[in-house]
Amino acid sequence: RRREWSRERMEAEKALGNEKFKAGDFPAAIEHFSKALDIQPTHVLYSNRSACYCSLRKYDEALSDAEKCIAAKPDWGKGYGRKGAALHGLGRYNDAIAAYESGLGHEPGLAMLTNGMAEAKAEMEASQDDGGMGSLGNVFGQPDVLQKIAANPQTAAFLADPGFVAKIQSLQRNPSAIGQHLQDQRVLQVMGMLMGVNIQTPDAPMPQASAPPPKAKAPEPEPEPLTPEQEAALALRKEADEHKLKGNAAYKAKDFDAAIGHYEAAIKVLPGEPTYYNNLAAVLMEKKDFEGCIAMCKTGIEKGREAKADYKLIARSFMRIGNAYKKQGQLDEAIRSYEDSLMEDRSEEVEKLLKQTRAAKKKAEAEAYLSPEKAEEARQEGNEFFKRGPAEGPEMYAKAIEKYSEAMRRNPKDHVPYSNRAACYQKLMEWQLALKDADRCVEMEPTFVKGWSRKAGIHFYLKEYHKALDAYDRILKLEPANEEAKSMTEQVLQAVNAANQSGEVDQERQARAMADPEIQAILGDPQLRSILGEMQTDPKKAQAAMADPTIAAKLQKLIAAGVLQVR
Repeated sequence: RRREWSRERMEAEKALGNEKFKAGDFPAAIEHFSKALDIQPTHVLYSNRSACYCSLRKYDEALSDAEKCIAAKPDWGKGYGRKGAALHGLGRYNDAIAAYESGLGHEPGLAMLTNGMAEAKAEMEASQDDGGMGSLGNVFGQPDVLQKIAANPQTAAFLADPGFVAKIQSLQRNPSAIGQHLQDQRVLQVMGMLMGVNIQTPDAPMPQASAPPPKAKAPEPEPEPLTPEQEAALALRKEADEHKLKGNAAYKAKDFDAAIGHYEAAIKVLPGEPTYYNNLAAVLMEKKDFEGCIAMCKTGIEKGREAKADYKLIARSFMRIGNAYKKQGQLDEAIRSYEDSLMEDRSEEVEKLLKQTRAAKKKAEAEAYLSPEKAEEARQEGNEFFKRGPAEGPEMYAKAIEKYSEAMRRNPKDHVPYSNRAACYQKLMEWQLALKDADRCVEMEPTFVKGWSRKAGIHFYLKEYHKALDAYDRILKLEPANEEAKSMTEQVLQAVNAANQSGEVDQERQARAMADPEIQAILGDPQLRSILGEMQTDPKKAQAAMADPTIAAKLQKLIAAGVLQVR
């Protein structure tokens, strides 16, 4: 359970980090990913935090996390992508290209690797072949470039374009790349401003020359012809997809047997494509062949990994496995499958399914624990420990409490164990805990005389005589002939009279009474406050007030609580 709880905490911090990352709050995202890493480090968390550091241009930290990611999962292409991005940011283009190539060795064709490598090569070539203008870019190496642009009225508006800001930041990192940005007239104008010269741009026309006509757009290059291998692969894909489309149509028409045949044909043509296995598994799910669905998805995952398939396809297979397990009531297996899906690709749909399944498991476990018969067994065991208390000491009462608590968990609707546990707390002198259980007991079953008797006895010990009288009064309403309640009522009244006649003020008792909401409400009554004031000067008025049953009851309550003394 502890391990499951830790995983839940890790997933919660990870989800918060993802939300902050999407919102562009990278420092907050780093904080959440770091907390998740402290709980349970994974390659995905290192990858996510590396991306945050890259976004903040903290490339050394990004590189460190990328290398930890690769160490944790050496065959994961994204880790090499993170490393390449960090090295690119540091201007180490050759190392970045090498990192991307290493990643492609594990996952050929992964877009983030091919695109990243192309960008690194382009920037490296631009920095090596800048047409002799590399030194001009040094003006962008100043640390306050952005401040100077913002302070100049002619260039300040450029900062409203995030793309332009990115170009300036790129030039700050690598001034020698100026050659690839000179086609942007804004860069020329800023460069002139930084150099203190007036470089004419189309926005600032030369007085004696017109702008040159725009260059004709270069024709698009002709697409390269496909190799025989590529043509064969394309033909197979087309053939398999035709079977898939026929399978989809049959599936929608509820002709599941026909759909199975078409999907099997697609698999036969392209056995390494997990999509077709997922399609076939969906049909088996509809036919309630859950074990077949799970087996088909697992085969699809295996084939997909061999073919370096998209993570989203693998994640979808795990999700369908989770759904199949859930349909069979195997919630632990379903939860593990959903977690495996989220490790491949973060999906709101799967996150929702995981949350619902965890809640269903918790409810099922609670319901499985319920048993009135076992609850009564536990209560009787508690009674045996309670009986041994006088001879064997407080440890027996503690053991009895454990058994009564178990009885409550197994049958939350039974009021009797609360009365039993209250008796144990009384023996251990834990009066507030005893009172809490007694209150809960009579709240659950207002006609339970023993519960009211327990509650009255606790109030009597605490010298809350007004509450003890109320409890005994409830007993006498339920059982007018109850001799114990009659006797105890007389005993409480004697205690009230004795305290009243002594003339001594019990400060602790009075403080507890003043904290009682019922006493506060009585004292807040303007009419009663007026009567109390008159009673100090004219005892006859006190006698007249006592003739009113409502006023008399309130005064008796104050006397019993120890707030008012009458001699």
